Amino acid sequence: MSASHLRWWGPLVLYMGFVFWMSSRARPETFDETPDVLLHGGAFFVMAVLAVRALGRGLLEPSPRPVLWGGILIAVLYGVTDEWHQMMVPERVGSGEDVLYDVIGAVSAGIALGLFWRLRRGAEK
Repeated sequence: MSASHLRWWGPLVLYMGFVFWMSSRARPETFDETPDVLLHGGAFFVMAVLAVRALGRGLLEPSPRPVLWGGILIAVLYGVTDEWHQMMVPERVGSGEDVLYDVIGAVSAGIALGLFWRLRRGAEK
């Protein structure tokens, strides 16, 4: 693997590993008071941003729509597999509702990136 691949894809792969590790453990009590929509939405917002960054080789310049949607899709598909994985972990439960929250987070990342790029474009004029 080249240094370039590692630069762009390394953070996403590490983050995916972190999510897998967290999903492999019992849910920490400190998260009991936090709504799932915030936990899942936030986690998959970050994952979608990292996926768009990897596919588009950066975030400062606007990515083509296929890159943006590809990053969102990577995060959503990972969310589906994460819920499936949790069904096999003692003390964890996979849920369609959590997948919905993952989708909300990933799509929110796409919207936020689109707004960021639009604001940057406006600031450069």
